[in-house]
Amino acid sequence: MNLIKKVLVAAPMVVALVGILTFVMTYQNIGFTNRFVEQWLTSTLLSATTIAPIGFVMVMVISKVAESLMPNTAKIIKNTVIGISMANIMEGIMAAVTTINNVPYRSMSEFINTWFHAFTIALPVGLLISVFMTLTVKPRLERFMAS
Repeated sequence: MNLIKKVLVAAPMVVALVGILTFVMTYQNIGFTNRFVEQWLTSTLLSATTIAPIGFVMVMVISKVAESLMPNTAKIIKNTVIGISMANIMEGIMAAVTTINNVPYRSMSEFINTWFHAFTIALPVGLLISVFMTLTVKPRLERFMAS
């Protein structure tokens, strides 16, 4: 039962965060067209199902790397580094999933260009969210998950 509670707490946060970021990326990819809502929702679903498992593993790996590289650094600085690292990695993956879902590309250079635009337009939002999450939500979530 505890696992179900933990999933029920974490899942809405993941979907909300992914939804915000894929909204920005979908807008960058196709603008507010007739297909926008459908494309945004499918991008959110695809990204959430790929991002959640990757994200949980990546936060553990990045946290361990940060701890080993900065053992005597203040926790707030480590958490900021973790947040920025997570934002870059997860944004890159979400931008790829969103671009694949939204844009029929004909060449790798076209895909990379479209991906880069989606990534860079959403990165400031992702950085703000990620740093906020690692500084305020992550410590509370860790305490909740440990209980």
